[in-house]
Amino acid sequence: MKNLLTTLMIVSTTLITSACANESLSETSTTASNTEKALPMKHHTPPPTSELSKAPIQGQWYVGTLKFYNLEGGFFGFTGDNGERFLPLNLDKKYQQNGAKIKIFGKVDNDIMTIQQWGKPFRVEQVEIIKAGKQSTVNPNDI
Repeated sequence: MKNLLTTLMIVSTTLITSACANESLSETSTTASNTEKALPMKHHTPPPTSELSKAPIQGQWYVGTLKFYNLEGGFFGFTGDNGERFLPLNLDKKYQQNGAKIKIFGKVDNDIMTIQQWGKPFRVEQVEIIKAGKQSTVNPNDI
């Protein structure tokens, strides 16, 4: 008797779930077809390259100090005046100056892992030197 009740509960739950899923799918397909009618096809394709280049670069300016850390093969880390730590991923070699006070523009890249495990990985777009630092004693090509 207990097995029969358990089997009936499983079957009824499966049927109800299946019916709800089918109803949800039919509502979704109706909504999708209504949306397709309302939007012209040109909105579904990416804009031409010329329009992409006009789009503003997303990011933020930070002011802080650049320091060379001789760990894991050596790297430059940026500590903002607000205490945030960033690992500049694509910092041009001419800006790789230990102790330099700089202003950087870019954005955090959360889709990457680094061996340094120091600071947040940061994609640099622009750099302005406020106060020059010292060139690192390590060849930047070796970093």
